[in-house]
Amino acid sequence: MSNTIDERRQHQRRDTVLSMQSRSDKGEVVARMTARNLSLGGLYCTSSKDYPEMTRLAVRLLLPEPANDDGTEPLDLEAVVVRRQELARGSNGDDRYELALFFPTLEPSAKQRLEGYLATT
Repeated sequence: MSNTIDERRQHQRRDTVLSMQSRSDKGEVVARMTARNLSLGGLYCTSSKDYPEMTRLAVRLLLPEPANDDGTEPLDLEAVVVRRQELARGSNGDDRYELALFFPTLEPSAKQRLEGYLATT
């Protein structure tokens, strides 16, 4: 039996664990997030902040890059929240949320970086 969600997806998702952030218009970190799976079309993550569905976000993925001092290279993307769910509070008492994000557009350089990362995972 096939899953209708999988049938609608244009891009295969890959399981991953990546740090990421949502950022304000001024570039300030608004929420800390962890990507759990990723594709060229979007990602699933957990977040320290809730966002209503259809909210546009500026997100920064911290992709592995061994050549850099901290081992990551940021990739800034635009995303839209297409699904959200509140989770039980974390062990430290912080609120946590599951978010499904869609990438409405990808610059060619961002698409190339994502393709490269997905090909190695």
